[in-house]
Amino acid sequence: MPRYARKQILSNLIHVMIQGINKEYIFNDEMEIKISLKYLREKIQDTNIKVIAYCMMNNHAHFLFYFEDINEVSKLMKQVNTRYAIFYNKRKNRCGFVFRNRFKSEEIQTHSHLVTCIKYIHNNPVKAEMCKKASEYKYSSYNEYKRKRGILVDLKYIEENLKKFDVTIESILNEKATNELYRFMEDDDSDKSIFQDCILKDYMKKYKLNDITEIKENKKFLNEIVIIMYFKYNFSKQEISNMLNTSRQRIYKIINNVEDCPKC
Repeated sequence: MPRYARKQILSNLIHVMIQGINKEYIFNDEMEIKISLKYLREKIQDTNIKVIAYCMMNNHAHFLFYFEDINEVSKLMKQVNTRYAIFYNKRKNRCGFVFRNRFKSEEIQTHSHLVTCIKYIHNNPVKAEMCKKASEYKYSSYNEYKRKRGILVDLKYIEENLKKFDVTIESILNEKATNELYRFMEDDDSDKSIFQDCILKDYMKKYKLNDITEIKENKKFLNEIVIIMYFKYNFSKQEISNMLNTSRQRIYKIINNVEDCPKC
């Protein structure tokens, strides 16, 4: 049985979040937001990374990147965050860390997850009650999509390549669905239920299954979805048990059989 690396990035799309230390405001006004985006634009030119979506909030920011080498993403974020921290500390006459940790990330694997992620990013200011509609907020990529004029996002890449995910610009701009979103790692106890649903629905669509019972009653399907959820997406055994409405003992046995395999 093959080895499943828990932290391996298996996609070329990654959702990244940076957050202020102790959740403090680090983007207090328009100038600070523009400076941060300026640093990103300058540094990204020397990479193969493309910005697919973004949203700048007061104490955090979200980015959806396309990348060819994951090490480039780490290097980019380190360079941009370091440069901004120097600027911010000098402006505020302070010293010390500006960002909480390096950054948090999540790879995008399915078309449902991709659409949900972009809508989630654009919907951040609506959820924070900073505006009523995503189109009213100035510091996200929503209006770049709407106007079809990319300032930071690479609209050419989006239009040419997202077709393989069955994703259209119109589906992303559909604000009626922006409340049906998962909460992405803003707190350690983030709700993953909608993300789980995206993965499960895509799996069932792939095998033309109509009900979760068809997975539970088929050993091959059950083994496969458990392995995907545990080793690829890092869901806990208890979370998988709850999602599939299957006993923990059954889930544990499947996972243990993989972990105990001599070839793993």
